[in-house]
Amino acid sequence: MFDDRSPDSTVHYRHTNAGVRVAVLPATCKVGAHSLHTVGYKARVDRVAGVVRISCDSCAEVPDVDHFWVLRTAGAIPDLAELDDEPCGHIVPLMIDPRGRGRFPSSADRTAEAQPRRSGSP
Repeated sequence: MFDDRSPDSTVHYRHTNAGVRVAVLPATCKVGAHSLHTVGYKARVDRVAGVVRISCDSCAEVPDVDHFWVLRTAGAIPDLAELDDEPCGHIVPLMIDPRGRGRFPSSADRTAEAQPRRSGSP
Protein backbone atom coordinates (compact mmCIF):
# COMPACT_ATOMS: atom_id res chain seq x y z
CA MET A 1 0.00 0.00 0.00
CA PHE A 2 2.79 2.46 0.89
CA ASP A 3 6.27 2.89 -0.52
CA ASP A 4 9.39 4.71 0.60
CA ARG A 5 9.08 7.90 -1.46
CA SER A 6 10.36 11.30 -0.36
CA PRO A 7 8.19 13.32 2.04
CA ASP A 8 5.81 15.95 0.71
CA SER A 9 6.47 18.19 3.72
CA THR A 10 6.65 18.14 7.53
CA VAL A 11 3.79 17.48 9.94
CA HIS A 12 2.31 20.64 11.46
CA TYR A 13 1.92 20.51 15.26
CA ARG A 14 -0.14 22.58 17.66
CA HIS A 15 -0.66 22.56 21.43
CA THR A 16 -4.01 22.50 23.19
CA ASN A 17 -4.80 24.88 26.07
CA ALA A 18 -3.79 22.03 28.37
CA GLY A 19 -0.38 21.81 26.67
CA VAL A 20 -1.06 18.55 24.83
CA ARG A 21 0.82 18.27 21.52
CA VAL A 22 -1.40 17.45 18.51
CA ALA A 23 -0.32 16.49 14.98
CA VAL A 24 -2.31 18.37 12.34
CA LEU A 25 -2.70 16.36 9.13
CA PRO A 26 -4.20 17.38 5.77
CA ALA A 27 -7.98 16.99 5.69
CA THR A 28 -8.11 16.63 1.90
CA CYS A 29 -6.62 13.77 -0.10
CA LYS A 30 -3.37 14.36 -1.94
CA VAL A 31 -5.18 14.52 -5.30
CA GLY A 32 -7.49 17.19 -3.86
CA ALA A 33 -10.71 15.35 -4.68
CA HIS A 34 -11.92 13.99 -1.33
CA SER A 35 -12.46 14.98 2.27
CA LEU A 36 -10.60 12.33 4.28
CA HIS A 37 -13.16 12.61 7.07
CA THR A 38 -15.95 11.78 4.59
CA VAL A 39 -14.38 8.96 2.52
CA GLY A 40 -12.08 7.54 5.21
CA TYR A 41 -8.33 7.31 5.50
CA LYS A 42 -5.48 5.33 7.02
CA ALA A 43 -2.58 6.99 8.80
CA ARG A 44 0.53 5.02 9.66
CA VAL A 45 3.56 6.29 11.56
CA ASP A 46 6.93 4.85 10.55
CA ARG A 47 9.16 5.65 13.52
CA VAL A 48 12.28 4.29 11.79
CA ALA A 49 11.85 6.48 8.68
CA GLY A 50 10.48 9.38 10.74
CA VAL A 51 7.37 9.86 8.61
CA VAL A 52 3.60 9.49 8.75
CA ARG A 53 1.76 8.27 5.66
CA ILE A 54 -1.89 9.28 5.18
CA SER A 55 -3.85 7.37 2.53
CA CYS A 56 -7.25 8.33 1.10
CA ASP A 57 -9.52 5.25 1.11
CA SER A 58 -11.28 6.39 -2.06
CA CYS A 59 -8.13 7.14 -4.07
CA ALA A 60 -6.43 3.93 -2.88
CA GLU A 61 -9.09 1.95 -4.79
CA VAL A 62 -8.24 3.62 -8.13
CA PRO A 63 -5.34 2.20 -10.16
CA ASP A 64 -2.54 4.60 -11.04
CA VAL A 65 -3.44 7.29 -8.49
CA ASP A 66 -0.90 8.68 -6.03
CA HIS A 67 -3.16 8.17 -3.02
CA PHE A 68 -1.08 9.08 0.01
CA TRP A 69 0.68 11.95 1.69
CA VAL A 70 4.13 11.40 3.25
CA LEU A 71 4.96 13.88 6.00
CA ARG A 72 8.15 14.05 8.09
CA THR A 73 7.64 13.89 11.83
CA ALA A 74 9.55 16.05 14.30
CA GLY A 75 10.22 15.07 17.88
CA ALA A 76 8.11 12.63 19.86
CA ILE A 77 5.03 11.22 18.14
CA PRO A 78 1.96 12.83 19.76
CA ASP A 79 -0.93 10.73 21.06
CA LEU A 80 -3.45 12.93 19.24
CA ALA A 81 -3.93 13.95 15.62
CA GLU A 82 -6.55 16.00 13.80
CA LEU A 83 -7.46 16.75 10.20
CA ASP A 84 -7.31 20.41 9.16
CA ASP A 85 -6.38 21.85 5.77
CA GLU A 86 -5.70 25.40 6.97
CA PRO A 87 -2.26 24.84 8.53
CA CYS A 88 -1.39 22.42 5.71
CA GLY A 89 -2.28 24.83 2.91
CA HIS A 90 1.36 25.57 2.09
CA ILE A 91 2.09 21.95 1.19
CA VAL A 92 2.63 21.35 -2.51
CA PRO A 93 2.06 17.63 -3.18
CA LEU A 94 5.00 15.73 -4.61
CA MET A 95 3.03 13.62 -7.10
CA ILE A 96 4.53 10.26 -8.02
CA ASP A 97 3.53 7.96 -10.87
CA PRO A 98 2.62 4.79 -8.92
CA ARG A 99 3.41 2.65 -11.98
CA GLY A 100 7.08 3.16 -11.15
CA ARG A 101 7.95 5.73 -13.78
CA GLY A 102 8.95 8.47 -11.35
CA ARG A 103 7.35 11.85 -10.87
CA PHE A 104 4.48 13.06 -12.99
CA PRO A 105 5.53 15.96 -15.20
CA SER A 106 4.64 19.34 -13.77
CA SER A 107 3.21 22.22 -15.75
CA ALA A 108 6.66 23.85 -15.60
CA ASP A 109 8.16 20.75 -17.24
CA ARG A 110 5.59 20.89 -20.03
CA THR A 111 6.27 24.60 -20.59
CA ALA A 112 10.02 24.03 -20.78
CA GLU A 113 9.53 21.20 -23.29
CA ALA A 114 7.23 23.23 -25.55
CA GLN A 115 8.84 24.20 -28.82
CA PRO A 116 8.78 27.88 -29.72
CA ARG A 117 6.37 28.71 -32.53
CA ARG A 118 7.10 30.86 -35.52
CA SER A 119 4.57 33.53 -36.26
CA GLY A 120 1.90 32.27 -38.59
CA SER A 121 2.54 28.58 -37.76
CA PRO A 122 -0.10 26.48 -35.98
